[in-house]
Amino acid sequence: MDHNNEIGKRLKLVREALDLTQEQFGKEIGKSLNTVNSWEAGKTRPPDHFMKVIEKIYNISPKWLRRGQGDMFLPDISGLMGGGDMLEINIWELAGAGNPLVSVDAEPIERVTLPSKMVRNYTNGFKVEGDSMYPTIVNGAYVGFDPNDKKVVSNGIYCLNLPYEGYVVKRLEIKPNEIIIRSDNKMVDDYSIPLDEMSQNLIVGRVRWIFQNV
Repeated sequence: MDHNNEIGKRLKLVREALDLTQEQFGKEIGKSLNTVNSWEAGKTRPPDHFMKVIEKIYNISPKWLRRGQGDMFLPDISGLMGGGDMLEINIWELAGAGNPLVSVDAEPIERVTLPSKMVRNYTNGFKVEGDSMYPTIVNGAYVGFDPNDKKVVSNGIYCLNLPYEGYVVKRLEIKPNEIIIRSDNKMVDDYSIPLDEMSQNLIVGRVRWIFQNV
């Protein structure tokens, strides 16, 4: 087994779970985009001290990152807190018609407190139901989104408001005449929407952070 390649794949899963580009991920741990790319491609292996940095900053389980055993994130979020501030996150309804964020009378169904270092300024979120985005996002995960970012970027992950389904989290790909709605779970079929039929209310916002145990 190529251990460099396996670790690289797991590093990519971490980065995608946190919705960071390779460049953003590199900046946060003090490495270049090229270095992160080399790690994820399995060409090189992160030095042990950088593995420890990644584990500490993002609360990653060493057993999972190094050997693929157990959960990605440690159940205790103290590794993310680092003594820093916490923010209260509004968790909105997952199903039903309409967009609760546009109603002045709307109330979140739940509020959770998470480290500000992780959620940054994105304090609206959903709790994911189902496994259509597994293994990137698991059932029960919290995802935070930016309601002001609705521009489709291929391979980006978004909160969507779909007819008859309500709120879901999916990966989008833009084509010349259509939007492809993808699930990371290969058992779930992708489907497309013609651009001229795309509702203005389809995209609730782009996913900016994910908090989960996998």
